[in-house]
Amino acid sequence: MRVLILGGTGPLGRALIRNLRTANANAHIAVISRTLSALPGASRVVAGDQTQLLPSPEFADDLASFDAVVHLGDGLGPLQRGGGSSLAGEADRLVAGSEAIARAVASARVPLFVYVSSIKALCDEDDKRVLVEGSEPRPTTLYGCSKLRLERGVAAILGGSVTRHVIIRNPVTYGEGGSGSLHHLTRLADTPLPLPLGGLTNRRSLLATRNLASAMAAIMRAGKDSPGGVFHVHDGPPMSTTEIVEIMRAALGRPRRLFGPGFAAASLAQHAPIVGPLARRLYGSLELSDALFRSSFGWTPEISSQAAIAEFARESRAGAKET
Repeated sequence: MRVLILGGTGPLGRALIRNLRTANANAHIAVISRTLSALPGASRVVAGDQTQLLPSPEFADDLASFDAVVHLGDGLGPLQRGGGSSLAGEADRLVAGSEAIARAVASARVPLFVYVSSIKALCDEDDKRVLVEGSEPRPTTLYGCSKLRLERGVAAILGGSVTRHVIIRNPVTYGEGGSGSLHHLTRLADTPLPLPLGGLTNRRSLLATRNLASAMAAIMRAGKDSPGGVFHVHDGPPMSTTEIVEIMRAALGRPRRLFGPGFAAASLAQHAPIVGPLARRLYGSLELSDALFRSSFGWTPEISSQAAIAEFARESRAGAKET
């Protein structure tokens, strides 16, 4: 198997390389990234912007030699920090760049293209629905709207080609080297302070990096007749923020010390101008169904949420001590 990973030097790319290498020691795994770094398990690492390589005839020939292209480097991540209309032009440029990659993949007749999108293409921090692949999209942020645009662009470009495309929507993803919302929650949990996170019944789907990597590997192991399109992936049953913090504090040897915030205080916090997005993640619900993916690819997670969260909390503490 020959796999090209675009933007594979981060935690997810590294986890995917480990998974592919464990399953097939002879796999040829090439990575293109804006930063060149040591990457255990990779056969080849090329530093550069993948969109700038597209006009090269040598790159087109090289692309045609791969069985699968995995797109992890759409560059849209910084849009999550806000910026509104001032970043609209940058979003347009990044979406167009990834669409150009999809066109190059189609021209090279690569059998499989995997793009990791986000559940933000459907909604923001809080949604009362159980989200399935066909749920009505309701993104309101530039990041979510750009992800949805890119999903639709990839589907339009590859829909009539020989390239099977699989788009993965993931919820909050966490794991070694992570820096997202669960990392911040771990730092909060690793204090002796009482926290207003007790008695919550919200429902949040999570996804460990290890599980996302194994899901992507399952797609690549599937035969050419396996389905394409959009799929949701997560660890398993949703958890409340209370349950998540309890697991973290137990893993870190901290006392539970959680108390209920009260409905009025929680509602006020979720609508506050500055802390609103964080509060909606803590108190709100965002639940996915990944039944379609599991039945289509025969996939089950490598690790449970409970075990992965405990492992993540301990690794986050160790990483904080090193810095």
